[in-house]
Amino acid sequence: MNLRKVASLAVPAALLFASAPLTAGSAPLPGLRANGTLVVNANVQGRPLTVGGNVALYHKGAEYRLDVLSLGFPGASGDLSALAATLIGPGGVTVVYDGANGALTAWSNANKTYYTETPPARSNAPAQTSSAAAAPGDPFSAMSSIAATLRDVQSATIQLVGHSPVNGHPATNIDVQLKRQKTGKPLENYHAQLALADDLDEFPLQITFQSVPATPTAFGGTAKLDLTSVQPDTPDDAMFRVPAGYTRVSSLGGVMKMPGI
Repeated sequence: MNLRKVASLAVPAALLFASAPLTAGSAPLPGLRANGTLVVNANVQGRPLTVGGNVALYHKGAEYRLDVLSLGFPGASGDLSALAATLIGPGGVTVVYDGANGALTAWSNANKTYYTETPPARSNAPAQTSSAAAAPGDPFSAMSSIAATLRDVQSATIQLVGHSPVNGHPATNIDVQLKRQKTGKPLENYHAQLALADDLDEFPLQITFQSVPATPTAFGGTAKLDLTSVQPDTPDDAMFRVPAGYTRVSSLGGVMKMPGI
């Protein structure tokens, strides 16, 4: 059972969830800060494992910063929880997601290392029929972009399931179910439930995300991000940049590796 892999998967997942309003096309919130919890119930090679911790989230423009402040295995032995603490070390682990280009950057304040990656440009994007780019209001260009995004999706449903107060904010509750299958790959099943704050430009207060494994031994599980305190703020740009003097490593797991382990 690779505990380091489970923890490393939990961290970027939260940032992906938090970017949902931007990918859905809603107006971005100028800035905010939040505190809450992240809990992942995972299936790792057929074995259940729960990982949880306290988090802080900062948002400005298209950028999101997630600080994993603590990490543990609820209900597990003290030795196992102590091991979890070594995965992030003193000062925690920070992950920054840039919604403008999909770049993901992570760093550790304990071992002063960082990792970054930017997804390659889409090679299957619809080609323009003229030298000029399509106008932002061009409906045919918009439909082509949507079709390219949904190329591997077999089915998807988005349902409004009501309105209710969540963590002190009026919220709109959304249920999303999606099935996707890439060529030569098994069918993927995803289910997400979102509570979006009506007074914070529909920013997510709670997100529960479930991935159903294609086989009994494949990775799958449920993750829940619960932001119990959210308020407008304007974080400094430096909060979204790697601190000076940190060394780059080749993998996210390298960021979480403590000295001497």
